[in-house]
Amino acid sequence: MPVARDEVIGQVLNMLKSEDVPYTAALTAVRPSRVYAFLQGLWEVARDIAMVAGGLGRQLLQKQPASSVIHPPVSYNDTAPRILFWAQNFSVAYRGQWEDLTSLTFGVQELNLTGSFWNDSLARLSLTYEHLFGTTVTFKFILANRFYPVSARHWFTMESLEIHSNGSVVSFNASRVTGPSIYSFHCEYVSSMNKNGNLLVPRTQPSLWQMTLQDFQIQAFNVTGEQFSYASDCAGFFSPGIWMGLLTSLFMLFIFTYGLHMILSLKTMDRFDDHKGPTISLTQIV
Repeated sequence: MPVARDEVIGQVLNMLKSEDVPYTAALTAVRPSRVYAFLQGLWEVARDIAMVAGGLGRQLLQKQPASSVIHPPVSYNDTAPRILFWAQNFSVAYRGQWEDLTSLTFGVQELNLTGSFWNDSLARLSLTYEHLFGTTVTFKFILANRFYPVSARHWFTMESLEIHSNGSVVSFNASRVTGPSIYSFHCEYVSSMNKNGNLLVPRTQPSLWQMTLQDFQIQAFNVTGEQFSYASDCAGFFSPGIWMGLLTSLFMLFIFTYGLHMILSLKTMDRFDDHKGPTISLTQIV
């Protein structure tokens, strides 16, 4: 069995080294069989670590929730990956009837990307679905890349999101989906519904179409491989709660400063009655 034990030790060490996992091992046993059993257990732990670290980041010794599904992003390629698109949930509604397109979009090899286009200044990701609401529907994400002298850098903007069906086109203004071109864009919700931020604004009101993209991320420029670049998030640094807290704190600070100024401005009397001086006599009138 020494050869088998050496192989197990080698596999464990190679696995931990490749995953860059720090470790300290202290092996004690009465019989070699116990050492071998311990090494087998350590091998199973290392294998689980590798699976978790490869799929969800370094969440050591944590099991992936059964309800959490991580699907690969949609990637448009010509000679190399050009456009990446991902969402945890992709849902669309027509006349109030909702359809979940998540399983039809991500991780699908035969996804129809006909009509997609890319160059250094303009990108279009076209997703076509047959038999959606009884017809063929195409969604087009149109993004532009421009140089702005003020910031001395390129910024991308999603010019519009178009829905083509039955010869008609419904367009949504998505200009708030923007960021530096070297970054991707991420937002918890990109939706045409007011309760989810309303980043998609129909250009024709009222619209028969509604759309919601949860945990949305897209990148159409400076894509390297199949991985998103650093994300420019739609959530501002100062949320309404933070602004309320800051304004309240500033108001209380103003009151405290004003009160302190009033206290420091108090002055004592510089002259007092001389109690050793002559007393005041009053004539008694009968």
